[in-house]
Amino acid sequence: MSSAFESIISQIVSDTPSGEVKEVYQDLITIAGENSKDVIIEAIEQYNVKNTIPVDVNGKNVILSPYNKEGSKFFDPAQAIEFSVDHLNRKGLDVAPFQGSKLNETQQEYLKELNKYVEKDFTGQVSVAVYPVPQEESKTAIIIVSTKYNPGNFWNGAWKSEYVYDSHLKQLKGFIDVQVHYYEDGNVGFKSKKDVEITDSESPIKSIQQVETSFENDLDVSFTELNEKQFKQLRRRLPITRSRVNWGKAIGNYRLGRDAAQGKPPQA
Repeated sequence: MSSAFESIISQIVSDTPSGEVKEVYQDLITIAGENSKDVIIEAIEQYNVKNTIPVDVNGKNVILSPYNKEGSKFFDPAQAIEFSVDHLNRKGLDVAPFQGSKLNETQQEYLKELNKYVEKDFTGQVSVAVYPVPQEESKTAIIIVSTKYNPGNFWNGAWKSEYVYDSHLKQLKGFIDVQVHYYEDGNVGFKSKKDVEITDSESPIKSIQQVETSFENDLDVSFTELNEKQFKQLRRRLPITRSRVNWGKAIGNYRLGRDAAQGKPPQA
């Protein structure tokens, strides 16, 4: 396969909304043929790691990330296991004991607090992870992924937040990323992302809870304003002439941008 082809496949897969990878895979196989399967699967693997996708490992969700990838395999320090991944079906395979990186007592406490937080504040399918950052003993990666998939009603949504906490500097850095895709008789997407940097954080989980609650409240305000102000203004401007639009011959003479703004009816 040419590098240009691989680049195109990678771009298509990377733009795939959450919960719709299988559909995109089938479409790409139909278009490009079975010979492209390996290229597509490799792009899906990169997608899964970049987007911290949870996979089912013996009935428990484990989040994939650069922090728990070792060669071609992944590991879960909380369960002390390593495994291969069926990236298309999001399944863990060849599960075996893992003797490498483990969570220290402080990181185990982070995980307990994190589970309590998401159980109380999140809905949908929620997965969490606490991973040591390789080669940096003072740093811990903290990840939350919450998904709601409803393909029967043509919508899918995902919340992802990813942070690194430095226990020496008491610093929390990361981001929150929310995406929703609605695709019944159309294609509407919503994306919102917030970068996070908190200094002097004694408790990373409490800091995460505070910043995510504030982010959610800001979203609620934005949606309310969009519905109560922006959409209402749009609806008011369209019929401002209080005249029915002549959808016959006159429509060709209707200068929508200028005439509508000036309140002029279409010229017959």
